Amino acid sequence: MKIAKMFKWYWQNAYWGLVGFYSVMAFLLIFGFCVALFSGSDEIVMNNFSPSTEITLFVIGILLFPTGVRFGLSSGVSRKTLFVALLLFLTALSAGMMLISSIGEQLGEWMGIETHQLQQLLYPAVTGFGGWLSICFCRISLGLSLGAMGYFIGGAYYRMNKVLKIVVSITVPALLFLGMPLFFIAFPSIAQGVFESLISPLFNWLLVSPYCLSLLCLGFAALFGVLSWLFVRRAPVKIAG
Repeated sequence: MKIAKMFKWYWQNAYWGLVGFYSVMAFLLIFGFCVALFSGSDEIVMNNFSPSTEITLFVIGILLFPTGVRFGLSSGVSRKTLFVALLLFLTALSAGMMLISSIGEQLGEWMGIETHQLQQLLYPAVTGFGGWLSICFCRISLGLSLGAMGYFIGGAYYRMNKVLKIVVSITVPALLFLGMPLFFIAFPSIAQGVFESLISPLFNWLLVSPYCLSLLCLGFAALFGVLSWLFVRRAPVKIAG
């Protein structure tokens, strides 16, 4: 019963954020339809359903670690229970948001708005019910992996002190957006070798089938899940702030 209690608590804390998110998406859909209707254009594109859904899952994952740990441990819920409930919630949430986004995308197509998913662009040859099912599974896996990544990041920040939080918040973006480009410029031969030996074969393998991308996403979800569990096991009860 405590798993159900934590699941309900996770849902209650994500509910209004989801309402706000889908309200914005509905507004954009209606706005795009109005533009297409009054302008007579047939080139209105709205491809933000899928990435926006995945980013939302990522943010929810970050926010649920500190709040969930505080609530669960202070309410007598075991660490294992709150973590299992979180995994079940993220899986259900990924599936539910995928379904709603798919409905929104289909509505957009009926309203004359292009709403192609990234997976459809990557796998144009995938058609029929089997293809639709593989795309759905791929999107659920991707959402779950991003939610697990967000939960891991939320756990990492939860365990850090204020100084370390500031250092990480500055150095990680700096390395990603400045360090990597500078590395590619300074060592182009090494960067090209890494791309040809690692990245290119991986990308070619991912393009074979949506299930390949799903497998990679589930692998990342499992990795971040294990690392997050290590944080949960040692997480102290902290006051908010």
